Amino acid sequence: MHFRLPLLLIAAATLTAAIPTPNNDNTLLTKRDADDVVTAVQKISDQTRTLNSSVASYPGGIAGTIDAIKIETEAIGLNFDLRKAVHTAKCSENFTDDGSLNVAAAFLDLLPIVTSTLDNIIDKKPEFDRGLLGFASLSFLVKYNLETEKRLSLKLGDVVQGKLTPEYASIAPLVLGQIEDAFTKAISVYSS
Repeated sequence: MHFRLPLLLIAAATLTAAIPTPNNDNTLLTKRDADDVVTAVQKISDQTRTLNSSVASYPGGIAGTIDAIKIETEAIGLNFDLRKAVHTAKCSENFTDDGSLNVAAAFLDLLPIVTSTLDNIIDKKPEFDRGLLGFASLSFLVKYNLETEKRLSLKLGDVVQGKLTPEYASIAPLVLGQIEDAFTKAISVYSS
């Protein structure tokens, strides 16, 4: 019984730390525009860069246990940013030509950051395989995060594509396809 209490407390602390707090301002009720979507995509880029840096330096094993918690926290933050970006895009009016150009540019800037991060995650599979205190695998958690981030990324892409002017909407599948392929590749590595 004494052993279960600390585990219960750690689990509760971990879960409650990941739950976003309610936003008391009225920004969730206001209409958004292309600039808001660009800002949301830039936030995703920043969070992905941070995650990439942490993954690239992750040593695995016992020494990497704290780093693994940091990486998971960053992945949760990225998931939150993706969800918020989807909401922002849904609340936006259709974009003008200039707005579409700016949003498309933000996604083009994001693409190499995503692919680099996913390549690093693939390269670190052996470290994640022995990442929990040096003897247990964290690959199941990485796979779950990848699947969630893929789903949210494609959802964001679909919502944004529907807001773009026809010229930009016609090329959006090329960028979204590259993002989907990169996630699919990483997920397949963590499925084995």
